[in-house]
Amino acid sequence: MKCCKCEAAVLDDARFCQECGSNLTDAESLRQRCLEYVNECEESIRKGEGSRPIIRKNVFNLLPEWKQAAKLGIREAQWLLGRCYDEGLGVERSDIHAIGWHLRAAEQGYPAAQSHMGSCYQNGNGVPQDETEAVEWYRKAAEQGYAIAQANLGWCYDAGCGVAVDEAKALKWHRKAALQDDETGQYNLGVHYEWGSAVEQDKREALNWYRKAAAHGYERAVEAVKRLTDELAESDGSSLVDSTEAERQFRTACKDVLADGKVTADEKQKLNSLAELLKMPGESVKRLFEEEKEIFQRDMKKRLAREAELKFRIACKNALADGKVTVGEKKELKTLAESLKMPSEMVKKIFEDEKRAYKAGQNVAPTRTVEVQFRRACKKALADGRVTMVEERQLKNLAKYFRISNQAMKDILRDEVKIFKQQHKARPTKSVELQFRRACKKALADGKVTPDEERELKNLARFFKMPTLIMKDILADEVKIFRRSHPGVRNT
Repeated sequence: MKCCKCEAAVLDDARFCQECGSNLTDAESLRQRCLEYVNECEESIRKGEGSRPIIRKNVFNLLPEWKQAAKLGIREAQWLLGRCYDEGLGVERSDIHAIGWHLRAAEQGYPAAQSHMGSCYQNGNGVPQDETEAVEWYRKAAEQGYAIAQANLGWCYDAGCGVAVDEAKALKWHRKAALQDDETGQYNLGVHYEWGSAVEQDKREALNWYRKAAAHGYERAVEAVKRLTDELAESDGSSLVDSTEAERQFRTACKDVLADGKVTADEKQKLNSLAELLKMPGESVKRLFEEEKEIFQRDMKKRLAREAELKFRIACKNALADGKVTVGEKKELKTLAESLKMPSEMVKKIFEDEKRAYKAGQNVAPTRTVEVQFRRACKKALADGRVTMVEERQLKNLAKYFRISNQAMKDILRDEVKIFKQQHKARPTKSVELQFRRACKKALADGKVTPDEERELKNLARFFKMPTLIMKDILADEVKIFRRSHPGVRNT
């Protein structure tokens, strides 16, 4: 990560820059938010779904934040931005930009980006194909424990891609990936055991690893399990399916099928095929599926309860934003709690928690950057000498966005009003006032001020740096003088 002021390299969890002393708390919170989405992407990759669904779901709301974080040198954000350019999500697809961001993250030692760079060099995506360079990037990620890179590096040693064939090293990296539950590593480790490559031949151990990969839905592993099970059954005349291992694999498959809350006909067929492959009795299959279904429903109920609590907490925060809860807001909170089917005790507890949090937040001063931006908004609202209801509402919304407490907002606005009054007490010099009065007299010569003349007067006042209030006072004074000297004229 880089410091946003001096751009010096700093540790990811550092709170202050050692070079310039800048506070890095905001950058760290930004990194933590990016890390949450990266973890979701990696979980999706482990399930075989890839990172695209997670990025596509969040990109339109979070792309500006990812760009800001990437420019600050936050490597997780650089990887996310690189994936956006890879897939053309939220931005125009560009191999050059994608490689640029992945390379920045990889050079900071981020394993997912390093593994991606290896894949790009191996396949020639966005860079000239270079298998030796691909191996080096895979190795950097693999040595940090990144399972996908470990499996890819193992394949490179098996196939002699960018490196000399070395079955012992291939076995080592496949084993490391397999122990992290990577289906490619599990399958390739099974191949080594089946054919005795750099390890003593053991077809039963090979079958064990094939089954683990098959439980993830790895098609080649499913075929290998069927082939090797039949082969070994013929050789010793007995079934090799261990009941405990078969139950574990079937439970894993049930969890995957139930993940989205519904089971399609194809998924039922896959479960039945797996049950036949594992030679499980029909009663066990039904019992295990019902147990996993019950566990899923229980977990879903807990998750929905957490989501309901989060929604209600957000509603409480919004209601408490201005320091008081109106009767209408209380009714809305009650209606929301009823729609979410929340117990009254929980509703009361959450509201009291948020009330205490609000009171504690009143004592927290805004950061210097936030205060400066809010002061600018106040100055803009005060430009004509008064704050309208619309402008007041906009200032309140801005304070809520910046998480400025109600008291802090009032103090800043009061301070800006005081500054505005002090600045507008000083009248222009006599020479300036005389010139402006002459211009007013000239505009009033025909008894009325046209829009063009009014615009010219405003531009002249701006040129003289004359406050708006004083300009209006002088113009009003000249109108009075004109009316007294021209009693018959009433169009001014």
